Amino acid sequence: MSLFDDHFASKNAASARAWAMDDEKNKKEKRREPAAPKMGVCDKCHKEALLRSYRSRQTDMGNGAASFGTVIKHLCEECAPKSRSERDADVPQLDKKQVRNLMRSAKKGLL
Repeated sequence: MSLFDDHFASKNAASARAWAMDDEKNKKEKRREPAAPKMGVCDKCHKEALLRSYRSRQTDMGNGAASFGTVIKHLCEECAPKSRSERDADVPQLDKKQVRNLMRSAKKGLL
């Protein structure tokens, strides 16, 4: 190995040690909790209530050009977007004929 290769190897090893030490510091301090709700006026229903901040995408058209961006909206609990786990599952009830057809197709191996 030449002198340049030794210098590069030692520089590479020092950089790897520095990254390893930096990662250990960051892993200990990471602990995030959602922000507490604050009193204010909801951006959607314009009622005064406890608000949380939500990021949403917004598209604007002006002079034939579109602009895209994320906007922070302050929404109350009623107007806040619901997660899939919170949404009520609106499963339609099947009548006897639909159940019979499903069972028949399952029996034939179509499902």
